[in-house]
Amino acid sequence: MAQIHLNIQQEMELIRLIEFERAKSATAEGRGRRCAFPYRPDNQLQGELVSLGALALMPQTAPDGTTEPVVTITSAGYSFFTEKARRERELRRQQRRDYLLVLISGAFAMLCTVIGFLIGRMA
Repeated sequence: MAQIHLNIQQEMELIRLIEFERAKSATAEGRGRRCAFPYRPDNQLQGELVSLGALALMPQTAPDGTTEPVVTITSAGYSFFTEKARRERELRRQQRRDYLLVLISGAFAMLCTVIGFLIGRMA
């Protein structure tokens, strides 16, 4: 699955949609159902999310037989936040590793300096 990269506004909109869907599915009659949101072609943010793959555009047939486009959250949209958290954990792990390497090399350099000073004083 390809990773999607969202800016802050896109993230906030996706969070809003997911929270709305979770609130709707928490009710007894909507348990486990996914929401379909109305497609608004004038909404630039929604269009960006559709083009990035966080939302999918789907046709929905109304009871009167007309077909209207709706958007739903894709699996990439749902997994974006877990992937983002995983990337942040990995970055923190690498930063801790780098910090530890610098600390060890500094301690080793200090030890070598002390040993060199002691050998120089003995000779």
